[in-house]
Amino acid sequence: MRVLDRRWNRRKKRGAVIVEFALIVPFLFIVIFGVIDFSRAYSQLNAINAGLREGARFASVMKDPAAAGAEALVKSKVQAMAGVFGYNSLDASKVSLTLATDPGTGSQFVIVTVTAHPVPLPVLGKFLGLSPFSITRSVRYRWERTNEDLP
Repeated sequence: MRVLDRRWNRRKKRGAVIVEFALIVPFLFIVIFGVIDFSRAYSQLNAINAGLREGARFASVMKDPAAAGAEALVKSKVQAMAGVFGYNSLDASKVSLTLATDPGTGSQFVIVTVTAHPVPLPVLGKFLGLSPFSITRSVRYRWERTNEDLP
């Protein structure tokens, strides 16, 4: 009789394990895919930041960053550098170049900014109905040719 009781208890436990697993798996998958999506988004942010730094560095050594074709050159540099870091979807129309003067020191700075760029969460966005979040990043470098006479 004891042998039958043991077998019956094992079957009940096996069924309970399956039910517990079925209840936990959706939450486990949400956590796993959340980690994957947010790490992918963080990688895209790093690529955008690296592209902006390279664009600002490039603009800081230009002879005249306010010239007509300077912004297009900086945009292409930002896009190329973001692509090197694995992010090929950077929208160049959201990148801008400005030249600003610090009122305290009189130094001029080049500022390269990306405004309202969407960063999607592909898996969680579809599953939970999340829309891509927008980021705005800005990098400021001192213009190296501030005191030179422009031709």
